[in-house]
Amino acid sequence: MIKTLLHSLPQFSLYVLSGGTAAIVDFGLYELLIRLNVWYIAASVVSSALGFATTFLMNKYIAFKKKNDFLKHLLRFFIVDMTNIFVGAIALYMLVDGLGMEKQMAKLLTMGMVVLWNYFIYKFFVYV
Repeated sequence: MIKTLLHSLPQFSLYVLSGGTAAIVDFGLYELLIRLNVWYIAASVVSSALGFATTFLMNKYIAFKKKNDFLKHLLRFFIVDMTNIFVGAIALYMLVDGLGMEKQMAKLLTMGMVVLWNYFIYKFFVYV
């Protein structure tokens, strides 16, 4: 078990790097658009779309090193991402309204849960 985990560490590190880069792209573009007086909802939609593309492409080509089956991987990634939004919203609601957790802490916890389970979903479902 430990040998398997150690073997996956470089790939997991690239996965985290890909996600971190996408988060910087997403938030950076959002901040830039806000400073350019773009409506915050429009800014969020545009920046999220670019973050989605960045995550997908970096995970596909860098973290999981998959060169083929672009449309199959994109469709699966999209399904997983939409599911994450739904499940994340439910988890966030349960933590904030159900358990009384502070909103920012609940969001960070929810994001952390998504990052962990996504690695395995991407590895064994999306990029296969």
